[in-house]
Amino acid sequence: MKLFCKTLLAFWVLFEGVLAGPWSAWMPEHITAFEGTCVVIPCRFSYPEELRPATIHGIWYFNSPYPKNYPPVVYKSRTNIIHESYVGRSRLLGELNFRNCTLQISRLSPELSGKYYFRGDLGGYNQYTYPEHSNLEVISEYQLRRHHVLVFFFKKNACPSLTLSPCADAPWKPVVNGSMVVLEGEPVSIFCSSQSSPEPTITIYKDKKPLAMGVYQSQVELEFESVSHEDDGEYWCTAENQFGQSSTAFNLTVEFAPRILPDSKCTAARDTVKCICAAKANPEAMITFELPTRNVTVNETDREFVYSQKTGYIVTSILTVQREVDSQLYIVCSARNHYATKNQQLQFHHSNSLMWAKVGPVGAVVAFAILIAVVCYVSQARKKKNNDNPGFGQTENPPVVYSGDYRNPGNLEKSEYGRCDKRLLNKREDLGIDYANIDFTKLSTKDSYTLTEELAEYAEIRVK
Repeated sequence: MKLFCKTLLAFWVLFEGVLAGPWSAWMPEHITAFEGTCVVIPCRFSYPEELRPATIHGIWYFNSPYPKNYPPVVYKSRTNIIHESYVGRSRLLGELNFRNCTLQISRLSPELSGKYYFRGDLGGYNQYTYPEHSNLEVISEYQLRRHHVLVFFFKKNACPSLTLSPCADAPWKPVVNGSMVVLEGEPVSIFCSSQSSPEPTITIYKDKKPLAMGVYQSQVELEFESVSHEDDGEYWCTAENQFGQSSTAFNLTVEFAPRILPDSKCTAARDTVKCICAAKANPEAMITFELPTRNVTVNETDREFVYSQKTGYIVTSILTVQREVDSQLYIVCSARNHYATKNQQLQFHHSNSLMWAKVGPVGAVVAFAILIAVVCYVSQARKKKNNDNPGFGQTENPPVVYSGDYRNPGNLEKSEYGRCDKRLLNKREDLGIDYANIDFTKLSTKDSYTLTEELAEYAEIRVK
């Protein structure tokens, strides 16, 4: 009698108990089940609030909480490597990210009787084996008759909540309070319910992400204090236990006033103006283009000027005007449904001004580098050309034309020598000198410019 009263007390704690500290867990202290049936060990755990793990993993150990003792692994979320006694028998029913570590063990046998410990793995050094544990007792066929008699006795003595019979059925198809249409900003409550034995785990999903969960509950509520247009979409309610799973899909439709999207703008070329107006609304918006300075209004019915397309709740309209842009022209986009009207003046972007924006910062750096390279190339080419063609004044020892003992200069090129000779000879012909009567023995022989004394001798020759 004490055994079954303890079990009954444990099941009451399952629904009424609370967790006691930052690193704490709750699970029934004693669980009794029949051989050949299944058992579910309800489990919840907590950890310090300052820890915000992206993913939580968990491990169930048998008979020891210390990993260094290498206890048999009953279940491990990271891998499928578990003890051979539990292969194909253990399964995690809880959602670890919701701090639920509920474990199921099927096809029970007497050797599985013992203590079961849970270890949470939040990543890094944040791993902890909870000292709280559950003691499982598996009743063999030999003991079955005795316990059936005791069960009957305790039913007569106000212990109706205690159930020692095998698990019975899979969850029924979940029932939802219908698909609904709501206005943005309103509060919304969605209820999903199912029945099974034992009670199911019910989860509501959207885009494969769990939003609400209830363990061993016949009903779960998903509540929105102020529903947004982003909450619009398809949802799934799933109920499952160790005997099966069942799901129901439903839709939440959120209606809202138009919103003009940031992609809305006008682009002006030489003789064409193209304006794009994109609006999101439910019901879909009617888009109108207004040109106040010209007293013109057009919409998608004017197909000569406007083209529209629809994608989900987004309507995109394109206006094309075949004329030049003047400074007075501006265009207003108007989006309207039966909830509201939204107006916005479209900004102009000239195609010429968009060139550097299209090229981007990388293209600008490349263009600047090319410009510097061209300037350097031109500068080097000019410098090289000047070095290859030096002037007459750059020679250190110019030749003396009238030297009797002429020596070939080392730094003077033939072309320059010829030019210099010709110039000096022409100058001497202008003086009218008689070279036949010159006594060259009186001239000094040296590679330098004509000195003052030599000029005096030339003067004597001219007088003669």
